[in-house]
Amino acid sequence: MADKTAEKRQQILITAMQLFSAKGSSVTSMQEIAEVCGMSKGSLYLHFKSKEELEKSIYEHIAGRIKDEILRVDHDPLLAPKEQLRKQTEVLLIHFLEIREFLLKQFHDQMPGKPPFDKENMRQEMLAALQWFNNKLKTIYGPDVEPYTMEIGMFLASMLGSYIRFLFMPGFHLNVGITADHQIQLLDDIVASILRRRPEPLIPMEAIGQLGQLCQTDVPKQRHPLIVIKAMKSELKKSQAEPEDREDAMESLNIMEKELLGLQPSRAVLKGMLANLEGIEEIEALYTELKGTISTVLESYLTPGGMMQGNSFKLET
Repeated sequence: MADKTAEKRQQILITAMQLFSAKGSSVTSMQEIAEVCGMSKGSLYLHFKSKEELEKSIYEHIAGRIKDEILRVDHDPLLAPKEQLRKQTEVLLIHFLEIREFLLKQFHDQMPGKPPFDKENMRQEMLAALQWFNNKLKTIYGPDVEPYTMEIGMFLASMLGSYIRFLFMPGFHLNVGITADHQIQLLDDIVASILRRRPEPLIPMEAIGQLGQLCQTDVPKQRHPLIVIKAMKSELKKSQAEPEDREDAMESLNIMEKELLGLQPSRAVLKGMLANLEGIEEIEALYTELKGTISTVLESYLTPGGMMQGNSFKLET
């Protein structure tokens, strides 16, 4: 009984996907899907409670098929690890070709702010894929490549994503076999160059764990210092401070604003201007926020000459 239910569910998914590919999901009714499947609308709702759930299940079905086939290649004893990766690249491209019309219609119909997939599940799958890619590269190129697998993966994912976008262009034909060969050749070139130069990794493998924080809804949001400065100016205009003190504070904020809009903000200038703002009661909370957020922003800059190196920049007043 369970097998028949699973078969019927898969039939519904494939049928709905074909109808969505031809017409789009917005103009395809659940009644139409039921009729093509040879069942009543009520029976259809026993499998899927809504069209939204059906759409989400289609994406999960597609992702599952791709994942299963990629992992199946991993266990092919006749292919060396690099040949497996080449075959897996081809598999991915072929699947995108197969679902091209469906995705085009979905992108056209999709309502803003309403993703058809589970964000948390997507995050977990992304982390697992990164770990899989890390292990694959170590198997192919040896352990010396591990510090760079994050950046290599980012580069290849960007390239592959660009090729996939060309697959969606009307009248443009991309040979998936040649494309897969080219991707592996690019990978060889990138790894050879990195292992020859041995640069300091910009994004270490440990950063994989921190990627999860991007999808958390309870992560506190930090405002950009320019937003905080704007709020401070507004508060200063209503301040009861001495006119001279208010004017000096406003000038300090203007200088900080100009500095932050430059390519390489000066630590010394920002530290000095922050000192001018300390002790003004009406903006005390904003001052504390500004001090913290400026430190965070400046840590993203790598200034020549050692003015700011990595996370060494701290504002102490």
